[in-house]
Amino acid sequence: MSSQPDLFPGTSQWLEAVLGHLRWTVWSLADEVKDVGPGWLARSSSLPDVWALNQLRITRPSPPGEVLALSEEHQADLPFRHIRVEPEATALEMVTVLSGAGWKVDREVLMALMAEPTRQVSAEAVVELNEAQMTGLMRRWLSEDFPKVDLSRLDQVVQYACREGKLWGERCFGILGDAGAATAITKLRSREGTAWVEDVYTVPEERTRGFARALVTYAAGLARAAGHEITFIIADDNDWPKHLYESIGFRPLGLTWTFHREIHRG
Repeated sequence: MSSQPDLFPGTSQWLEAVLGHLRWTVWSLADEVKDVGPGWLARSSSLPDVWALNQLRITRPSPPGEVLALSEEHQADLPFRHIRVEPEATALEMVTVLSGAGWKVDREVLMALMAEPTRQVSAEAVVELNEAQMTGLMRRWLSEDFPKVDLSRLDQVVQYACREGKLWGERCFGILGDAGAATAITKLRSREGTAWVEDVYTVPEERTRGFARALVTYAAGLARAAGHEITFIIADDNDWPKHLYESIGFRPLGLTWTFHREIHRG
């Protein structure tokens, strides 16, 4: 795993604000949310394969054994275990405990727009996408990331993306290929003075053409022009897009960890 990013001083309030928006999103869309020990549990029988809506969220420091026991107690009927951890100390202890034990560990960096982009890019090719174009790209993206997952399960994730977008009043921007089909996408969401740039994707055959940079720069510019107090984006801390976002003006606020394990029965 990569080293701890250099976090900007004085941004702890921004980090808590972003985490608050992300928690609110799950609380608003899950079928059921209840407090459990050092955090809370979200469950959604209407979308049982959507990890985000069937998660254990740890918000206060807790021993890894207690976290895992809570997961077994409250997620025993699911074909997976999905735990999101905010406190760094708890997350690092869990990484040590779960390393090599069949768990997938993802570390995400929450980033906020704090600077101007290092270079300007043309927005001439940017268009607003309709729902059909958006869902088509989302399905292709998910099929690439999870090629062995049944399409009905992926459709649940697309449904969740649509619900999340409506909750945030999102706008979808994209770039059309030479044949007129949507080939790249970025979403801009906003609520209560905060903007969220989300779901940055380009189809494989159109990559390296600068579409992601153009779309994220455009969305960030709209958020800045609207006067949002905070504009944030979420990136995999172990992957290259975070460096693209840094060049557009985003800076690290903090980290969250996700621990996921598929349960193969009988």
